[in-house]
Amino acid sequence: MYAIVDANNFYASCERLFHPALAKTPIVVLSNNDGCVIARSNEAKALGLKMGEPYFQIKHLVNKHAIKVFSSNYAFYGDMSNRIMTVLESNWPETEVYSIDEAFLCLNSLPQSQHTAFCEQLQKKVRQYTGIPISIGIGPSKTLAKLANHVAKKRF
Repeated sequence: MYAIVDANNFYASCERLFHPALAKTPIVVLSNNDGCVIARSNEAKALGLKMGEPYFQIKHLVNKHAIKVFSSNYAFYGDMSNRIMTVLESNWPETEVYSIDEAFLCLNSLPQSQHTAFCEQLQKKVRQYTGIPISIGIGPSKTLAKLANHVAKKRF
């Protein structure tokens, strides 16, 4: 069995760490040179903002809905990613970093009856130690774990 840990709206969640008053405010993070949207909070998604949209095309929505806009800060996101991965690896040795905001956990050595409780505990620890919300999907293959994670993200 596998679990995939995926940080929710990772870049936007990182920005909220330094701006906690924006907890329910729509946020977008822009690419290099502020060209296009590369991350959106759930609130921004609900307003219809799409991934990859050029900033100049959504500027009217930014003004209309008081959307907070951030330039990307890859050094900061990399640091936060390292913190998340450190928490994961210190709690589960069979961790495979997959991307800046995702990691697979091989759960074969953990009894299946403990998978859900372990993942819920891990989710709380990552949030406590880093401030970043995560979703975890569990499945018999990496592909099915990824699909389960997609379903889990709908809860946030």
